[in-house]
Amino acid sequence: MQFLSRGEQLHFRRWWVEGALGTVVVSHGLGEHSGRYRRLAVELNRSGFSVYALDHAGHGLSTGRRGHVDDFARYSTHLHDFVRLVRRDNPGRPVHLFGHSMGGLIACGCVHRFGGVDSLLLSAPAFQGSAEPAGLELSLIRMLGRWLPSLSLPNRVNPDWLSHDAEAVGAYRQDPLVHRRITPAWFLAFLRERRHLLAAAGEITTPCLMLLPRGDRIVDSAVAERFFESLGSPEKTLHGVAGAYHELLNEPDHRSEAVSQILEHLRQYASTTSSSLEAVREA
Repeated sequence: MQFLSRGEQLHFRRWWVEGALGTVVVSHGLGEHSGRYRRLAVELNRSGFSVYALDHAGHGLSTGRRGHVDDFARYSTHLHDFVRLVRRDNPGRPVHLFGHSMGGLIACGCVHRFGGVDSLLLSAPAFQGSAEPAGLELSLIRMLGRWLPSLSLPNRVNPDWLSHDAEAVGAYRQDPLVHRRITPAWFLAFLRERRHLLAAAGEITTPCLMLLPRGDRIVDSAVAERFFESLGSPEKTLHGVAGAYHELLNEPDHRSEAVSQILEHLRQYASTTSSSLEAVREA
């Protein structure tokens, strides 16, 4: 399915439950797409929650150059427009925003700028990468951002560090909708957005659950934890998982625990209207 946001044609997937207890909006990570959250969506459907997942601009089936953006806030603005669409389609139902990795940063930007959701769920939010350019390399990136801002570069996401599940890693490598490139403009926009959000964490008061894989080799979990500690949310829970890699929902030994944490959080804000689990539709 598609919708128009600020002149851009964006794609989304929907897994809908009649009489849902609430709705979860998924904001995916760098280089991936909404289809990779199908398994989570089906599990949430079985527990009475509808799921909507957006392909960010330049990702999946949405328009835009792969791995390129001039202003990271553009992602959050698109996500806000998507949340408004979801609220329109699900009147009277709680709406929760789930963001993984880069999608966690985007979700935080959306909540900080616009609010509009009942709770925020973050999975390995990418406030800082573990292999980011620094020193002279960062200076070169800044120079490229001035003279060659749309130059295509590797995004440094090593698929082997996503999960301990070889099958999940193989599926990621072979997925035609996954891309593994970014531009200097994207990276510099990312740096600006993360500085903004780290400084503004205390202004975010939305209830929050953060799932933090302690064995993450793609995202620096210590920076994400500092963000969590600075959050102004009066209701916030941090669930750390020792030894887990970046994609906690694809970790064989920890996936069930992570889904249970998500459901426990969602049920705190569930609609009192009973859910009909027999009427599940995907679009």
